[in-house]
Amino acid sequence: MREALKVVTERNFQPDELVVEQDAEGEALHLVTTGVVRVSRSSLGGRERVLGDIYAPGVVGETAVLAHQERSASVRALTPVRTLMLHREHFELILRRHPRVLWNLAEMLARRVTFLNDELIAFGQNTEAALTHVFANLYRQRLAAGVPQPEVLPLGTQDIMARTSSSRETVSRVLKRLEAHNILEVSPRSVTLLDLAALEALSFEGAETD
Repeated sequence: MREALKVVTERNFQPDELVVEQDAEGEALHLVTTGVVRVSRSSLGGRERVLGDIYAPGVVGETAVLAHQERSASVRALTPVRTLMLHREHFELILRRHPRVLWNLAEMLARRVTFLNDELIAFGQNTEAALTHVFANLYRQRLAAGVPQPEVLPLGTQDIMARTSSSRETVSRVLKRLEAHNILEVSPRSVTLLDLAALEALSFEGAETD
């Protein structure tokens, strides 16, 4: 940490400002020290898919730096964000001097692979399974970050559509079904989890597929 602090550059971003841009050269990673960022990826047809949010403390842009490749996704500030930008040459020097950092990165990336596998299974079932995965993961992120009222998820219908690639009609139908079972409460700009255990215990075997 002492070595890194000598070479990082502090950056500040306002809401909706790009931290990193998809397909740009990945010359530096960002250590997110305050705020929340959103990760999204655009397809060849220009359709944007929201991959998730990252709460401080976190790191973005490390994959492109490690693999010497272009950015695979865009990262945009949702709130005022402060980061410490670390360029590749300095990062590689730290890794050579302190191999334990590389082990920590490997552990973090392994957890991400496991999470993505779970996401693929959930998204391959139906919208209800996909929403359960998104809501439970976002709640845990907010809880770990010490956010007040972590059960109040800042997600409107449009946000959920962008995360699950589902139509407005399908998302509204599933939300109403979950709301009728007192599992969550929906407002125009948020979803409040009322019973996380019930949400995660839902059986999707006979659920309606989309």
